Order: sequence, then structure tokens, then C-alpha cells
Amino acid sequence: MVYRKLVSYGEETSYGQTPDDVSKWIGGVASFNGGVELASEDIAVLNGLRRTSTVVHGLNASPSLEFYVQSARFLKYGFGKTTDTGSSPPYTHLLEIADGYELPSITILEQRLGGTSHGFLYNGCRADKLTLSWEEDGLLQASMDFNSTKVVKTTTLPAVEPDTRSYFKASSKTVEVNNVQIGYVVSGSVTITNNHTAFPRSGDFPTRHVAGNASAEAELELYYIDSSLFDLMTSKTRFDVRIKFTRSPQDYVELRLEDCVCSVESELAAEGELMQTVSLKPDSVSVVAVDDTPSY
Repeated sequence: MVYRKLVSYGEETSYGQTPDDVSKWIGGVASFNGGVELASEDIAVLNGLRRTSTVVHGLNASPSLEFYVQSARFLKYGFGKTTDTGSSPPYTHLLEIADGYELPSITILEQRLGGTSHGFLYNGCRADKLTLSWEEDGLLQASMDFNSTKVVKTTTLPAVEPDTRSYFKASSKTVEVNNVQIGYVVSGSVTITNNHTAFPRSGDFPTRHVAGNASAEAELELYYIDSSLFDLMTSKTRFDVRIKFTRSPQDYVELRLEDCVCSVESELAAEGELMQTVSLKPDSVSVVAVDDTPSY
């Protein structure tokens, strides 16, 4: 049996409870893994036998997915705080790392459509890690790791309306480092980790996941043109980075890395272009998105 595959979601109003609508579009999902595994241990007891026995305590579910970005809307779950402004298009959305330890939760629906169509609902999903990355002649891609409180099988599968907007392309990006626009960045990534802690399980699954201190890091790979980035490292200068992906002047996603320090590696090689890898440690990361969506 060949299945058609589809992943959608719905935002929870009650943590861990399936919302009425789980048909929201995520983006161009390239892969999904439910991450369901047994929580078990092997024990040996003095019973005269040489064999060990496996004791199962329950299940853990940690869904992860990769998708091409059409909108910053789904990214908000990696940050936790969203501010929407504007009374008419274009609207502005600011995504920031929340001060609270309880991030918004969603239910993710993994659909397997075929002769025996069914799906799996992952309840109580809170984003533990978000990575945004791009490569030359590629698309802006996001990968997200979640912690879930429960997974259940379902045969109730809603219709999902796809987003028809184009994906953000690396060729449409601009990069600004320390207030200077740099046009020779080849690839890069920005990662936020919320460092969730699981509460003890009640029955099969953990009861909840609570975020710890958030951490952020980023990396840029670019041609070595001059020593300016090396100078920023050796002088221990703090600076800002702006990475903007644009579909139109009123439709873009901008990554903002504030108060960065950096380290720079630039190996001399006998062949090939002289490259450098800049590792960034920002104090804060945020996203500014402008589009025609009134509210995230």
C-alpha cells in the first residue's frame, strides 16, 4: 500500500488537548518523525535464571520536522512570544524569546492517506529547538524539535488548505554585519534551544514540559575578502547581525541577532577559494516578519 503523506497542526487552548482545528498549514514539509519510543530498562534479578527482563515504564514522543518557509507564522512556537501590529496590510509580526517558562503548545497531525487512511495526533507539543538555515542557490529551511505529552491514533482527518505563496530563497537575502551589508555570505544557520525539562510521567507519558534558560547560536560561511570579521573577534567587539529574506518590499522575514560576539576560522588551503566560518554567540535573537496576515 502506498500512502500519501501530509502534516498539519492546530494551536491548543488547553495544554495537551486536541483543538477543534488541526488543519493549519505548516509550510513545505520535507520530513517528519514522530520520535515515539519506549521508556524501558533491562533488569537482572536473583531468580536462578541467566536472562534479563525488560520493564516498560511508558512512552516518550518527541516529534521533529523539516520544512521550507513560506511564512514566519509557525516559527513563533520556537520563540514563545508574538507581537502583531498594523490595522491594514502589510502587517508586522515580532517574534521574541518569551520570558515565561510555559511556551505555547500545539497538536501536530501526521496523516497517512491511502486505502486505510489514518493519522497520529501528537498532543502537547512544545518546541525545544528551532534552526533556520540556508545554502547558496537553496531555500530558507527550518527544522524544529518538539516534546509531546501524548500520541494517539485517529481516523478523523480534516482537509488541509495549502499555502500557495512561494518559498523564501537564499538568492533574495541580504546580510548586514555590524551595520555593513555583506554580499558574499554563502550559507548560514541560526539556532534557538529552549532546553525543556520533562515532568514525571503519569501513566504512559510525561505530564508536561517546561522550558529552561534559552540559548542561541549562529554561523555564517562566507568568502574571505578582508580582515574585518577577524578584527571584530580579536577586539571582542559586540555587534548586531541582520539577515533578511525578501519576496517583496511588503513581504519579508528578517532575522535579528543582537549583541553578538564571534569567533572566526579561515584555513589556508592550496586549492579552492579562501573561505571563513564565523561562529556567532548573540545575547538575543528575534524575527521581524511583514506580510498580509493580520495575526499570527
